[in-house]
Amino acid sequence: MPITTNPKYPLTSEYYRPSSPESKDAPLLVFIPGNPGLIDYYVTFLDIIAEQYPKYAILAISHAGYQTSGDFLTAGNTGDQTYYDLDYQVTHKVKILKEQILSGHSNISILCHSVGGYITQRVVRALLKDQEVKDLVQFEFIGLICPTIVDIAKSLSGQFFGRLFSILPLVQTCVYLVMVLQFILPDALAKYIIRNFVIARPKLTDDKLMESWSNSLDATHKIYRSKRIVFQALTLAKDELKYIHRDDDYNDWFFHQLPEQYGTKVWSFFAHLDYWVHDNTRDYILSRYHDLENELVHFEVGDMDNGDVRAITHSFCIDQSVEFAEITCEALARK
Repeated sequence: MPITTNPKYPLTSEYYRPSSPESKDAPLLVFIPGNPGLIDYYVTFLDIIAEQYPKYAILAISHAGYQTSGDFLTAGNTGDQTYYDLDYQVTHKVKILKEQILSGHSNISILCHSVGGYITQRVVRALLKDQEVKDLVQFEFIGLICPTIVDIAKSLSGQFFGRLFSILPLVQTCVYLVMVLQFILPDALAKYIIRNFVIARPKLTDDKLMESWSNSLDATHKIYRSKRIVFQALTLAKDELKYIHRDDDYNDWFFHQLPEQYGTKVWSFFAHLDYWVHDNTRDYILSRYHDLENELVHFEVGDMDNGDVRAITHSFCIDQSVEFAEITCEALARK
């Protein structure tokens, strides 16, 4: 399914797949990615869900500043180098989803990855307070995938990047490095390096696995080619470390009041080992919100590596789209 540009919003790409049979008021499954989760990384994952659940219209929305459709290099290399922060990303999704609700897609389910979980919590709350749509929208299901909703700076990667940000002008350094590499490396060589040393080729040659690998190669190459995306992704990461801490009031509302008041089913998946979610953070969330008697809120922790089967990782969208699509479809079936 092609990724298109939404011209109404800055540097925004979307994946849209209509329901089957097509309907203007079909239930809408929205996907909100992580950082720098370009929509391109998730196409195979979303296609598999669409094949198993054709009743949904599926809309994946990139973050503002992460356009990878059309002439994205020219679009991102204008003189305007506006940074779109966390608050902007929330408002951005609220506006796009409000349009969908007013057009007839009032029954909404959301899947979100990593920082997409933090953004989703705030998008849902804003829409439920919006005077135009609060009485129209029904959030049926929300699935948080490896959510970074509490203390991201305490994770292993958070600690590592926090130190780098404190001692280096990391954003400017990486943007400059990308520019230098683009100047000295032929593009064919850059693609060769990504294909052979960055994104591992699947051991099996299943069509979907190969398609997912190809999408990941293309997405990674787009990041390399766009200093605009590098700048936006690293600056947003810096903000995530600064602003995403423990917010019990917000999470209490999301995991307790939202399901109780609106009947929304919430599913959260945590990787067994996650370099962006500290074990203590995951355990805190589980101890505070996991309740076996609450059928509306379900938590799942991924398996460990067991030799033949790799454990699901935080970056599942790069090389485990097929495997995690199966897990997600099972979660959707439970709702």
